[in-house]
Amino acid sequence: MRLQDKIVLATSAQNPCAKAIVTGFAREGADCAIMDESLSKAEQLAAEVRSLGRRSLVLQFDVTKKSEVEEALRRAVAEFGRIDVLLNCSGITHESDFLNFTEEAFNQCIDRGPKAYFLAAQAVGRQMAEQRSGKIINLSTIDAHIGSGESTGNSAAYSSIDSMTRAIAQALGFYGVNVNSLVCGPINNISLTPEEAGERLRRIPLGRLGKPEDLVGAAIFLATEDSNFVAGESLYVDAGYSNAAVTEDGFRPAWGRTWGPFEVPPRNK
Repeated sequence: MRLQDKIVLATSAQNPCAKAIVTGFAREGADCAIMDESLSKAEQLAAEVRSLGRRSLVLQFDVTKKSEVEEALRRAVAEFGRIDVLLNCSGITHESDFLNFTEEAFNQCIDRGPKAYFLAAQAVGRQMAEQRSGKIINLSTIDAHIGSGESTGNSAAYSSIDSMTRAIAQALGFYGVNVNSLVCGPINNISLTPEEAGERLRRIPLGRLGKPEDLVGAAIFLATEDSNFVAGESLYVDAGYSNAAVTEDGFRPAWGRTWGPFEVPPRNK
């Protein structure tokens, strides 16, 4: 197992991608401390970790408050002795057109995004600096790099997270701590209408929306020794979405054929 007996601290139990990553870590042998304001959500994810034969600690704290983040870390270290991996995953998304995007929604994006990530990275970073080792993974989204009129708060929050990732990587690299962001592409969401799903599919060269489980392999890479020479990077897991050349009719690959919203190009044989 690639994470045998490693200790992971995750800052949310509600993000589907974070849940998939945490259970993926547990399958690779990691023990997991799970921090969330919702006790029931944290306990549910902790139960999944334990069902895989690993230890888990539930920490009911507010990720936006410095004192609570530091207390959560203290309890996790008291229980496990160290932290090997921090998964910053408390970010949220709000979608609304720009002219109606509320101040409250914008503040929530910032508070649970860059502010919460900063507080956790600083607290855990001190612990990792003492250990002279550690991995910090900041879960991000392509909203950081591809703007839309409905994602003002998301774009502001996640672009800050990715920029902050590079800065923290510079600060902690001397201590043997690797800091990177994992950038999530379009994930299938049961709340999407067929029209919304089709609009996203038009931009994806691989021809499908992602699943939370698609992020697990990349997260394991960033959490293990395989990424020891990787720092300050934004690792995209987006099926080519961020680099796709899109026409009015859909994705246009190099050979010129345009694929419509619900078409999937044939695979090369």
